[in-house]
Amino acid sequence: MKKLATLLPLLLLSYLLAKGQYSDHRDHQLDSLESVVAPWTVERVARASYEEKDLLSDAYHDLMWGYSQINPSRSLYFARKAFDLCLQEQWLNQAFQAAKMIGQHHWAAGQIDSAKTAFATALSIADRMALKEPLPGKPNGYKDATIDDAYSSLYGALGNLYASLDSIPQAMEYYHKAGELFKKNDWLESSSVLYHNMGDTWLDEGNLKEAEVCYNEALKYGQEAEDSLLIAEAKAGLGALYLEQGKTRKALKYLQEADQYFSANEDQEYRNRIYTLDLTGKVNDVQRRMLTWMVAGGILIIILLLGLLLVLLRANRLRKQKEGADVVIGEVLAALPQEQKTERSAPELTEREAQILPMLAEGLSSKAIADRLCLTEQTIKWYRMRLLEKFNAPNTAGVISKAKELELL
Repeated sequence: MKKLATLLPLLLLSYLLAKGQYSDHRDHQLDSLESVVAPWTVERVARASYEEKDLLSDAYHDLMWGYSQINPSRSLYFARKAFDLCLQEQWLNQAFQAAKMIGQHHWAAGQIDSAKTAFATALSIADRMALKEPLPGKPNGYKDATIDDAYSSLYGALGNLYASLDSIPQAMEYYHKAGELFKKNDWLESSSVLYHNMGDTWLDEGNLKEAEVCYNEALKYGQEAEDSLLIAEAKAGLGALYLEQGKTRKALKYLQEADQYFSANEDQEYRNRIYTLDLTGKVNDVQRRMLTWMVAGGILIIILLLGLLLVLLRANRLRKQKEGADVVIGEVLAALPQEQKTERSAPELTEREAQILPMLAEGLSSKAIADRLCLTEQTIKWYRMRLLEKFNAPNTAGVISKAKELELL
């Protein structure tokens, strides 16, 4: 699952740093510090004073945190050292931190049962802290904020664990428990990280509606905290979400805004920058595919429209040809009874024949008549033949002669 195994623990670690509960010693000389604690055998620790044990505990924790990202096996070793010493001295908060670190290392190694056992141990220590019993160095017990911090960080770790196991209901149960404590103490940074993690979980599950709600909550808390990193993380999450929804413009907008921060802090955020650039590349690929399909669809529509236009033109031409044929057929049918009339009776002429007859008398050729009437020469020849038949004349001169006799001219 996307950054699930490391995002919440690391950012919660950054938040605790801001509170001054411990220092991050990853940039210190861990080898030198390890050589300092190496001579402390179990027997020597048993004889040590309270102050010496306190300093040794700090050194174990420094090594535990310092090696957490660069040498997990050494970090686990010193976490166990710190846990044994702090539990023996009843320094419960330090023992809690060590137990939680042990659980996280087991989880990262895929040792789920061992991780659950370590987290259960951390939870039992947090329960003891909540009793506020007098302890060495803490006569009034632990403050509420320290107890809430312990519970919320453990709930976040357990939520991540169950989310990685696809036990989503259990993961959300722990996430919501952590969220209630974050809200109670107005821990804006932690709330932003938590909702971002919940957004990642819902996105992995395909519940895009819940993912959008969570990413927007992460963005809101990040903006209230004025934390540029958390804002960029939330925007990257929204970019991934909108890419999944196919909203490429919105996805590209949020990814570009997130990358403005990651590119400006590339030395520290190179993994996040690679992540956003990868998503941006996917968005561009989707947009190119969409553009290709749009162009192909447009070409297909144009082809179909052209085809339809050709069909309409052809249909219109056939309609006109049919109308012309109907006129000719009507005229032929109208002329048939004339054959039964006597030779002396005037033949019944159609409107077109009556129009052509005077032009023949003028001596116009078939072509000239066709040009004047906007008809074809072949059509005029056909009408001339019909007139010859109706007047029972051998030629055009005979037609004209009989027409004058019948006073048709």
